[in-house]
Amino acid sequence: MLAKYPKTSGANSGTTAIAKSAVGASAASDFAELVHLARAVLSKSPDDLAAIAEAQPAMPATWLEAFRAQQLRATAEAAFWDGAIAYLAAPTPGSVANDA
Repeated sequence: MLAKYPKTSGANSGTTAIAKSAVGASAASDFAELVHLARAVLSKSPDDLAAIAEAQPAMPATWLEAFRAQQLRATAEAAFWDGAIAYLAAPTPGSVANDA
């Protein structure tokens, strides 16, 4: 899914590739890898990100796709929890529509 991405290990970490997604990797390890990638991206300077984009032009687009997919999953999960909370917090459970 994510192929290679930079590791942040100090001021001169550059664009060292540290990980490859394993075929058949569990969802938990994919999520952990995605969190690690997001942290790495957030710690990079604009110049570092520009260098990554110059070296591997498809990489940022791949990352954007992965981040957006996770954002959609998180939004759906948040809606699920919001529904459960609303159902329990209602004066009577039947007063909230239960679409499940």
